[in-house]
Amino acid sequence: MNPTKKISILAAFPLHHLEAFGEGFRPAGHYATWLPQIAEAWKNQSDFEIHWLVMSELVQKRMDVVQWQQSFHVLPTTRSGRASTLFRADRKAIASILDEIQPDLVHGWGTEDVYGLAAALSKRPNIVSMQGILSFYVLKNRMAWRSYLQAAIELFVLWKAHQITTESEWGRQIVKKRNPWAQVAIVEYGVQKVFFETKWSPNEKKPLAIFVGSISPRKGIQDLVAAFSDPRLAACELVVVGEGEGRWAEELQRSAPSNVRWEGRKTAQETAKLMAKAWCLVLPTRADTSPNVVKEARVIGLPIVASPHGGHIQYVEDEANGFICDLGAPEDWSRAIRYLIDDISRAKHMGQIDQDKHRELLRPARTARNFLNLYEHILVTHRTN
Repeated sequence: MNPTKKISILAAFPLHHLEAFGEGFRPAGHYATWLPQIAEAWKNQSDFEIHWLVMSELVQKRMDVVQWQQSFHVLPTTRSGRASTLFRADRKAIASILDEIQPDLVHGWGTEDVYGLAAALSKRPNIVSMQGILSFYVLKNRMAWRSYLQAAIELFVLWKAHQITTESEWGRQIVKKRNPWAQVAIVEYGVQKVFFETKWSPNEKKPLAIFVGSISPRKGIQDLVAAFSDPRLAACELVVVGEGEGRWAEELQRSAPSNVRWEGRKTAQETAKLMAKAWCLVLPTRADTSPNVVKEARVIGLPIVASPHGGHIQYVEDEANGFICDLGAPEDWSRAIRYLIDDISRAKHMGQIDQDKHRELLRPARTARNFLNLYEHILVTHRTN
């Protein structure tokens, strides 16, 4: 592969990971934790010249920095009113930089913002990588109006993009239902280093189950609150890591039994410490492309009790390293959780099953290499057609 080949990656890269920006640029909410570790893993690759394009409302003018032998072009944007214009101003700004760089391939990360749309409309060979699949999520949960508009844009992107990637077979099948002719590859996103370094050390005298995610109906936290109202789980504490907004989340917390502890949003380091003390991870989600928390739990070695509705099922083998419980079956959830918390040795045994395999599968370097291989394959295919 000619080392002068250029890749432009359009993504909401978390700027606080770049030395030129720092903690003042940390996103207020959730962010793509896998992007910095992929960029860092590419530090010594020489096959491609890599340019990241990032839109941020925290900058007033374009900023260009270099880190890990890659260029980061940060462009100003506004906080609101973007989706309603189909991101016209953002797409114009991105197109100008692409004309300047002249990339051989454009990679748009996510359909929740401008990036996937801009890549699909770039008039260059392109990839769109899915994060969530909004056009499916909006069918499972009441969401903000912007999410419905973005879901409609996503459907267009899924037909327009040359190549699509998802993290799971579950996600691939959902995408194929929206566009049966789409070219879809599976590339799993790796787990942050802190989870590989965390040793699972549950308190044998204090059974804990942990939920990590947003406090929203789609994540199914309401089912866990109901399950932990069961007197048979009174001795087990449910630790909830995550934030919610609005009256629904407030009322849920007020109605929760005393054995549910609401921790709020935590850093990766704080979350890893809480997971290390838990006896199991619980996730009754209605829809998830491939939730990071399941990967993080498997890297640490926790058994998992989860719904079958998401890409995480590729990491959970029912009655081996966890349990798959369908929604609307509270007795099954209670039974599975009790099975784990009644015997710590049993929980530890289940958590160790396939842990080594998952630790190898979810290393960031593997994700980074898989994307480079995909870039090379697409460029070779494009050149021969």
